[in-house]
Amino acid sequence: MDEAEFRAENERRARDEAEIERKHAILSAEEFRDRERSARDAAVKAEEAREKFERLEERARLTREETEGKLKTLKEDGEKTEKELAKARRREAQLADLQPVHEPTRAEHEQTKRDRQYIEGRLHLAIAGMAGSGKSSLINAFRGVSKGTASAAATGVVETTRVIGRYEDPHPDRSKFVWYDIPGAGTTNVSNSNYFITQGLYIFDAIITLFDSRFVDTDITILENCKKFNIPAFIVRSKSDEHIKAIADEMREALDEDESEDEDDVRSKDREARRTRIDADAREEYISVTRRNVKENLQNAGLDDQQRVYLISRRTLLRIVRGKHVAPTKLIDEYELIKDVMAAIKERR
Repeated sequence: MDEAEFRAENERRARDEAEIERKHAILSAEEFRDRERSARDAAVKAEEAREKFERLEERARLTREETEGKLKTLKEDGEKTEKELAKARRREAQLADLQPVHEPTRAEHEQTKRDRQYIEGRLHLAIAGMAGSGKSSLINAFRGVSKGTASAAATGVVETTRVIGRYEDPHPDRSKFVWYDIPGAGTTNVSNSNYFITQGLYIFDAIITLFDSRFVDTDITILENCKKFNIPAFIVRSKSDEHIKAIADEMREALDEDESEDEDDVRSKDREARRTRIDADAREEYISVTRRNVKENLQNAGLDDQQRVYLISRRTLLRIVRGKHVAPTKLIDEYELIKDVMAAIKERR
């Protein structure tokens, strides 16, 4: 092959290769356009799917909110009805159980004072409430005496007082104070009927209505009559330290039951953090639940639902009365109870 033919052959091969590359380029461009078109179609479908999902999600949200709204309304209506029924039952029970309460005559008033050894110039305070609520223990704490000492009021897990107990304060600085342990309503010897009048509570300078676990109708009746006779009344829940400990024990038990052997470090640290908060959480729960329940009971009875409930431990109160140091974590309302009772008596005098 001469030089001219060789050159011509190379040019032909170059043209063929260029044509092949051109066709490959065309095919690549078409393939790219096809892929681009497929990607656009996929994006459109994805957007349509997203919009459809959002419409379904919005519809579900509206349905859920509507359902939750209806459930909330039903719950509120149910709670309102329950409160009205409770109030109606309480009033019905009072009408069925109580004799018409009469105003004590002057002669009855004076006779009650004599019966209770009421001494003019002294301060007479009564602690009343259901049997077993801890009235005697609270009186001992207010007087600064321990259970078992010669001057202590008898205590027990059931009603130990069958007659009204009268206890003078043995401390010289508090010699004007006389405390009365009123037998609990609902016992064999004391019915709910005319409890306030029968026990002569109308002669006292202040009355503490004490409850342990439940705030009951008798407590409400005492408060209603205190309002009627213009006697300072204090709502007190006893044994707070015991109740808080019981709640804390339940929290620890629940935390232990939830523990698993294969939990990671994060869960383990979270568990330990929750464990360190148990005592504080139990205290907070006890306080908030008690205040809320008493508030609801006062509302149902048509009484002032802003009246304070004092949460106390007789052990803490005893230390305060004896002038001993009390750790802040042990305090709830003990100081405030003492201060407010003294202020109310002073104002009444």
